[in-house]
Amino acid sequence: VDSGNAAAFKILIAAEYTGMSINVPEFKAADASTPAFLAKSPLGRVPVLETPSGCITQSNAIARYVAGSNQTVGLTGATYFDSAKVDSWMDFCTHEIETNAVVWYFPAFGYMPVNASASAVAKKNLAAALAVLDAHLADKTFIVGEAITMADIAIASALVYPFKFVADASFRKPFGNVMRWFDLCVHQPQFQAVIGDVTLAKTEMTAGAAPIATTGKKDNKK
Repeated sequence: VDSGNAAAFKILIAAEYTGMSINVPEFKAADASTPAFLAKSPLGRVPVLETPSGCITQSNAIARYVAGSNQTVGLTGATYFDSAKVDSWMDFCTHEIETNAVVWYFPAFGYMPVNASASAVAKKNLAAALAVLDAHLADKTFIVGEAITMADIAIASALVYPFKFVADASFRKPFGNVMRWFDLCVHQPQFQAVIGDVTLAKTEMTAGAAPIATTGKKDNKK
């Protein structure tokens, strides 16, 4: 697991709630092509969780494993139905939020070439997804049930980088319910232990901007 990787946030936050200890070694891009790493993750992708029973890949699968390690916390949902709703929102996050968010902020981070038309479509699609979430949260504190679950953790984690770096006040303005919920989530001590303080973007960061520190929490304590 790379602690600065947005896909790892939900895993590390879930671990804060469940009490699972996760060691986060220093990871460099070159490590992904080594035989030792490919034996753990055949596609050479992170995150990967090494367990006594073997390795788990794919961030949602890892997050579910960590969340389910301590059922008393309730991250997987209070009922069988709720657990299905949590999974539904996690899939929504992957396909409607994460996919569009990275197309928007990756060029600003220098992770992919600038493509203005692709970014415009991604912003439109992300706004549509946030509108759905905003309507859902109109009469709710949390996404599923009466307490934080992996649905909240996954979606809030996926929104950290876009909200910090590219989604300015005008973009966020229509989504008051989302912003209320996001503020509540990121101020929980379990979130702050992983992502630190989240300062919302005042302007949209564009490609070629000065290098940035993605997250202030890099002590690899887990």
